[in-house]
Amino acid sequence: MSWGQGRLNLPSRSALGGHRVRSIQGRDDGQSNSVRVICPGLLGPIPALPNPLPATPVLDRLFARATRTHEGLADPIALLFEAFGLRGRLGRDLPSAPLCLLAEGFNPEPDEFWMHADPMHLRADRDRLLLFAGTGVEPDRGEADALVALFNRHFETEGLHLLAPSSGRWYLRAECVPDLLNRPLSQVIGGSVANALPQGPDTSRWMRLHNEVQMLFFASEVNRERERRGRPFISGIWTWGGGTLPTEPSESGHDSVVADHPLAIGLARHAGLGHRSLKQWCNEGRPAPGERLLIYWDPLWRALQERNLMEWGRALLELESSLAEIEIRLRQGSLSWASLEPCQGMRFNLSRARWRGLLRRRQGLRRLLSVGEGA
Repeated sequence: MSWGQGRLNLPSRSALGGHRVRSIQGRDDGQSNSVRVICPGLLGPIPALPNPLPATPVLDRLFARATRTHEGLADPIALLFEAFGLRGRLGRDLPSAPLCLLAEGFNPEPDEFWMHADPMHLRADRDRLLLFAGTGVEPDRGEADALVALFNRHFETEGLHLLAPSSGRWYLRAECVPDLLNRPLSQVIGGSVANALPQGPDTSRWMRLHNEVQMLFFASEVNRERERRGRPFISGIWTWGGGTLPTEPSESGHDSVVADHPLAIGLARHAGLGHRSLKQWCNEGRPAPGERLLIYWDPLWRALQERNLMEWGRALLELESSLAEIEIRLRQGSLSWASLEPCQGMRFNLSRARWRGLLRRRQGLRRLLSVGEGA
C-alpha cells in the first residue's frame, strides 16, 4: 500500500520564520521576576468536555484577571522558536530535529542535516490512509533497535543514517539535503496522509524513499512478531523538522527554562540557559530573585495527541496546582508579570500592577475551551 497524493496547506510566513521574530518579555523593568507559561492544549480543541469538568478556581481567577490579547502563534513548535528569537527559512521546516538531538545528549556538527523520523502506523479507511503514532504504536527498545539496524543496512550507500535515542523518537541524518516543506507529526496524527504530504522540488524523490521504507518494514521480523501479538505494524517513518543547528544567537529574554519536551530543552541548551524539569519546578517552588522564567507545559498537548480525555483532565489538575504559586506571588507583589499562552493565537497577560483590577467573570476556563474541533 503506497502513500496517496494530496496537497499540503502551507503554514503562514509567521509560522515559518524568514526573519528574526521579536521575543515576548516581561512588561516591567526587566529586572523583576516574570513567568511566561506556554501551555498547548489548555483550551483544546478537545472532542468533548470531561464529565465532570475538573474544578479549576486558580485558572478561572487568572483568566478573569488577565488582559487577553489576540497575538502570538497557534503552532507550539513555532511558538517555541519565537520564544528564543530564532528564525526559519521560508519554504523550509523549522529545524527542530537538530535542537532536539541536543536534548537527547548528542551534539550535531554545524553542517549536519537532521530530520525527525518518527515511527508511525498507517491504517486504511475506505479510500484513504490514516496515520497513527504515539504510545499506542511506538516500538519497544528491541524493536526500535532492530528496525533502525535494518534501515541503516539497506540505505548505507545512500547517505542516510537513522538514529533512535529513545524507542519512540527517531532522527534521520541526510547527506543530501532535501528541498522540502514537511508537516509536523503533531498536525498529522489521526488524519489522512494524503492531506499532509511534503511539498517542494524533492517531493517525488522523498515519497519514493518513504514507500521503500514502508515495504522494508512490512517484510521485517519485527512486524511479523507484532502481528502475532496483535500490535499495529510499524508502517514506516514520518519525517519533518529538518535542518541544521541555528547559527544565530538566541534572544529569548529569559534566564531559565522549565520543560520536559526535547525541543524546549534543546533550545535552552543552545542558548546556554539553565533547565529544570516540570517535576523539579513543581517541587522547588520560587525562582531566584530577578529570574525571568519560561515554562513549557505540554502534558495537556500530549494527552490530546493521544486522544486521552481522562489524561487531559489529570494534566489540567496538575497545571492548576502548579499555577497556584504564581497566583499567590502576583497577589503578594513578588512576581511582576506573568502570561499564559494556550497556542491558539491568543495570550493572557497578568501583572502585579493590574492584579487589583476588575474581574472579568465571563472569562473562565469553561467559556474559553474549544470543544469538538478535531482533537
